[in-house]
Amino acid sequence: MSSAHPVRWEPREVVDVPATVATPVAITSLARQLNQRERDQLVQAFNAGLYEMGTTFVWSRTMAGLKNLLAGLGIEFIAEMLDRSDIRSDAEVYEVLTDYEAVRLAEELGMYGSTQALRLRQTLEVVAHFANPPDDADEDEMMPEEALRALRTCVQTVLGHEELDVAVEFAEFRQRLETTILDDAAPEIEELATSAYFFRRTVLRILLAGCKSASGAQLENTLANLNTLLPRIWPGLKDPDRYSVGRAYSEVHAEGQSSAASGLRSALLKVKGFDYVPESLRSRTFLEAATKVQSVHFEWNNFYNEPAPTRALVSLGTSIPISAFHRCMTAVLLVRIGNPYGVSSAAQPYADQMLRDVTADRWKYFFDDCLPVDDVLLGELRNETVAGRWCTVIGEQGRISGVDPSSKQSRALLKASVDGDSASVQDRAKRMLRMMRTGH
Repeated sequence: MSSAHPVRWEPREVVDVPATVATPVAITSLARQLNQRERDQLVQAFNAGLYEMGTTFVWSRTMAGLKNLLAGLGIEFIAEMLDRSDIRSDAEVYEVLTDYEAVRLAEELGMYGSTQALRLRQTLEVVAHFANPPDDADEDEMMPEEALRALRTCVQTVLGHEELDVAVEFAEFRQRLETTILDDAAPEIEELATSAYFFRRTVLRILLAGCKSASGAQLENTLANLNTLLPRIWPGLKDPDRYSVGRAYSEVHAEGQSSAASGLRSALLKVKGFDYVPESLRSRTFLEAATKVQSVHFEWNNFYNEPAPTRALVSLGTSIPISAFHRCMTAVLLVRIGNPYGVSSAAQPYADQMLRDVTADRWKYFFDDCLPVDDVLLGELRNETVAGRWCTVIGEQGRISGVDPSSKQSRALLKASVDGDSASVQDRAKRMLRMMRTGH
């Protein structure tokens, strides 16, 4: 039905903070989510040169506002969007969602554009760096321009808005998928099948979240829409997202949700997808360990905290279930390439150990089916320093020699990596990320 017509949401316009507005008092006056007392104290901190304190406060209020909005979308949907099976259905967003994940998810849902998302990630890195400076840091004092840049970004993206309407619009779109059964012959079905990869994956994850949490008529509608949509989008889905369907079936079956299991089973039968139902216990163990590594990587003090979970992941063995391979590769590569400020030295041997056991055919699988839809790694490779470190890591992998990815973009990125051309790696990563999110 036309009422369920899927329309791609566009990033919301940022709050206008002209370049001429360049003082703490002028910028904070535009922060609608701060009360007057908070604005006054923030200005006092900046004027006193307490930039680290002021910026940390601004960041904490920004993340609180952003996570509060995301909480309105439902914890089950957030778990599906992040592909995190470790998130409980009764969990609070604040206890499971890292700052990095909140910034990334809000960007994907169109709460702001890619440029502002980049600035928010840079702000996160700056705040984390000065909160936990490396032992060998030559200078550990935040500069006024760094603090003002962080303040401006937080006001433009979050604190300057009374509310972010895109989150509300997205929640309404999700509700339509749960309350309306799509007609197989409706034009929106074909439009969805040919839309950008990110949009197809997002709709799939909405439906999978509904399969796990809905009941009654909502569950019936969700399962009916999944059975209609999955055969249309399945041929274009990469393996990691096909496995998400298989894992969803495994989870509801194990929990005795017979109606959901029956509907998912029907959908999988239509696409001959039972090869993507994982070995539940072993696969879940690897997935949870890799998720822990990735979460720690984007938290504060990551250089100190990364070694333990990386060692725990490696200790699970070298035979990684294929359903968990993508997540494990993302985790260990994040450890190896670090962030713009460096790497966790103590975690490197463990990550190297796991990479040494990756075979040539697994590397091909990674470049063909994983990297093209890995918005986390692709997002990190847009940074010049990280891209340079990536080239070093890939150049060290002897088994990657001769790997010839099927995807033109992946093939070009791999060649640039082996050649040590970090600028081309950055460019290719940006193109692949844009292709995934917009389709062009």
